[in-house]
Formats: sequence, structure tokens, C-alpha cells
Amino acid sequence: MASVFKRMRYAALGLVVVAAVSAFAAGCGDDDDDGDDGGEPTTQATTSTTPEGEETPAGGGIDVSGVPELTDGTWTIGADIAYAPMEFEDDSGEPTGFSVDLANAMGELMGVEVAFENGAFDGLIPALLSERYDTLITSMTINDERDEQVDFIPYFNAGSGIIVAAGNPNGIQTPADLCGRRVAVQQGTIQVELLETQSGDCDEAINILQFPTDPEAVQALIAGQADAEMADFPVAAYSATQSDGALEVIPNQIDPAPYGIAVRPDSDELEQALQDAMDQLIEDGTYADILEEWNLAAGAIE
Repeated sequence: MASVFKRMRYAALGLVVVAAVSAFAAGCGDDDDDGDDGGEPTTQATTSTTPEGEETPAGGGIDVSGVPELTDGTWTIGADIAYAPMEFEDDSGEPTGFSVDLANAMGELMGVEVAFENGAFDGLIPALLSERYDTLITSMTINDERDEQVDFIPYFNAGSGIIVAAGNPNGIQTPADLCGRRVAVQQGTIQVELLETQSGDCDEAINILQFPTDPEAVQALIAGQADAEMADFPVAAYSATQSDGALEVIPNQIDPAPYGIAVRPDSDELEQALQDAMDQLIEDGTYADILEEWNLAAGAIE
């Protein structure tokens, strides 16, 4: 049957994550909404410092002198910082996670401070296009619709995952098993589109329950308001591991595809600098080390 599960533009390698998401707090990530400009952001910064007197970082050497967005010495990144283990807040309220560590490593190579600003996921692309941020790093799956608005630098491969109550009382294994069920999901994410497409193929429609953040969607499942919850696979797996045995993740990952760093189409110099930094981190092994630190090695891009 026709389904977007079979029509993703980018095929990526499978991902089996041993650990992965949502410290049940706030936010998450995966789509844009024309009616939301991202809200009032809360700036949360992690930094990569450059030794005094040096114009390029020691050991890095990525020249950003011709990058307009970085002339102030700061790389400002928009994100929905509630999508563990990719990007979320630690106990002190500082941004952490795989995406944050990767950005800090890239910032060190470029000799700039890295500043994350928290915003509503479905308003991030409009906010980027209005130049509130320099880029987005927010577990954003690359798809045709987004690719028409912004440029992307792939940095991780992930599919969608389904989490259910422990013991899987409804026997859910595939998206087709969600027909006639209540499924919680974060609004604005790629999973909403997946569920809507699947629902169109069902004899009994899926009751899609949309929440502002992924942790809220997970809590709806825990509270019995939903029969399942859908999110990016590493996030779903992490949610299950953090639920004290209340939840489990279905091991079948749905349509793996790459996350991308989103860049405005007219930010050519910045895009090249970021791509050079990514290439260097992959070449020198730092990228692999960061993946390993977060138990996400299976999501590596090639």
C-alpha cells in the first residue's frame, strides 16, 4: 500500500540504539510551521574558546574570516532542546547531548563560541529564515519539503520508532498495527506526516494525539491516554530506558533518514565552513568518538 514510509527521499543505514531520549522535561524536534516564528528564545550557550591572539583555533584551522554570520565570534544555533539524547538540558539547565557535543567540536575548529537558543520546533525554520539564528541543529530529518526552504549538512542517520506500554499489550509491531489506535506524537514532527499517511491506508483511522513537546507525548502514553507514542528512534529508545520499566521500544526502526544542520540558502560561506569542520571531525576520528560517547555509533553518516 502506498505510504510515505516507502517514499522517504534519503535512504540511510539502519540504526539500533542501545540508549537514547527525552529526560521528561520539555520540547523535541522535527518540522516547521508557517504560523510560528519560534517564540521568545531562551539563550543557552556552550563555548569553544580561542587562545588570545589567535585568529584560527589551535589544532583546527578552519578559516571563517570570510563568513558574515561568524564575524561576531559566535555561532548561534536554534534548537528545540528537549530531545535526549540528541539535544536536551542537563541537571543544571545547560544544553547537552550528541548534537551539542558535535557543535562544540565544530566551533572549536572554527575558533568561535557556540550558543544554543531554545525555540519551539515547528517555528525554527521560519526563525532561521528571518535570521534569528545562524543555523539549526535540532534532530531535523531531511525531507523534500524542508529541502525546498533550507540547505542541509547531514550529520546523523535515524528513523522513526514506536514506544508502547511494557509487555506491548496491543501487539503493535508495525505502523499498520496503529490503525484504530490512539497514538501520541509531538506536533510539527515528521512522525505526524507518517501517521497521517498511514491512517489514510487504514480501515479505521489512527487517532493522532499531538502535543507541543515529545516528553508530553510520552507522558500521555504513560498515563494511558494513548496506546503508543512515535518519535525519532534514538529518542524513543531513550524514553523507554528512562521510564523505569513502564515502556518499551518496538525494535523495528521505520525508514532511517539523515538529520541535517539547516543553513539558509544564501549562507554559502557558512555552509562551506561547517562542511569543512564536519569533514575534519570525521577524518580525525572525533565524530566517531562523540557518537560512541552517546552510544549512537550505529547512526554514523559515511
